Parts: sequence; C-alpha cells; structure tokens
Amino acid sequence: MNPALELTSVPAWAVRPSTPPCDPAATACTAVAVGAEAVDVATTWLAGAVAPGRLHALASTDEALAVVDAELAEARVGWRLLVAGPLTAVLPLRARALAGGLVDAELSVATTTTDDLLVTCAHCAAVTSAPTHVGGVVPCVGCDRRLLVHHHVSRRQGTFLGYQVDAEQWGTEQWGTGQWETERWEEGA
Repeated sequence: MNPALELTSVPAWAVRPSTPPCDPAATACTAVAVGAEAVDVATTWLAGAVAPGRLHALASTDEALAVVDAELAEARVGWRLLVAGPLTAVLPLRARALAGGLVDAELSVATTTTDDLLVTCAHCAAVTSAPTHVGGVVPCVGCDRRLLVHHHVSRRQGTFLGYQVDAEQWGTEQWGTGQWETERWEEGA
C-alpha cells in the first residue's frame, strides 16, 4: 500500500505528465526543453509569460545541464526557469537548478512522459533508468539486485530511491527461532 502522493517527496508531475503556468511575477523567463515534444510545451509556457523569454531546444540531458549551468550563472532576481521533457531529463535538471540556488517558486517543471524512472540503488549507488513506476521492481545496473522503487524522490540527486525488493524478508526464518538472538549474544554483540 502506497501513501497518498502529497505525503511523499514525489511531485505530481513525476507521476503523470503536466505543464504548470508561467509565474506572472517573473521579470525574465528561460525554458530548457529536451526533446521535440518538450519544445511544444516550452513554447506554450513562454507564450503565457508576461516577461521576455528564451527557449533552448536540446536533444540530450547533458546538453541541457550545461545550458542550465550557464543560465544560472546569469540569473537575476525575478528570473524564472522551466525545464521540460521526459522525467528522466527533468529530474536531473531540477536537481542541478536547486543545487545552483533556485527555490521551488523560481522553477517550473513540465513532464512530457513519466514512463521511465531514474532509480538510485541504496546498496551500491548505481543509477538505473528503466520503464517502471513507483512500487515497481527493476534490476540494478550496478549490483544486479532487484530494486523496489520507493515513493521517494531525491531533490539533490534527481532520482527515485530503490532498495532490494526482499530486504525485509532476509532472515525471517531465524527471527522466530531465537537463532539470530543467540548468535548475536555468542558473538558478544
């Protein structure tokens, strides 16, 4: 059973595609779009802006990260940023913008698809990109564990948390027998 979305760190736009309106208090706007569908979203967002805006249409997340870095270096009070694209692109872009000093009110996120997720393994820290959903299971690209996608998104890393799907099942055969407790005491723990 998953908790209500508003009780988790998972933003609504990470579950289903969405486009927020542009902040009417903005004094300048920049839209960073990854992929053709995101360009349409960003164009619509900029059309609704009161302030002048720039559009960066890019093919890859790496290119977009470089643009976000450059835009952050020139940012002034009142500037707003939209990152648009597939969830696997906007999560790292959002993380970079937040790390660069933006606050949520200065940043808008528009997702064009949420079919694939970026999942960080709690065991080896590898990041797996896979078609899944919160509560789904993916194989870790680093340690090959089967990871349960937890309802937590790291603002710092821009990924979902994944942990071994049967981690809570380990050792259950020992719990009822007293074997685990006996072994701990014999080891001096």
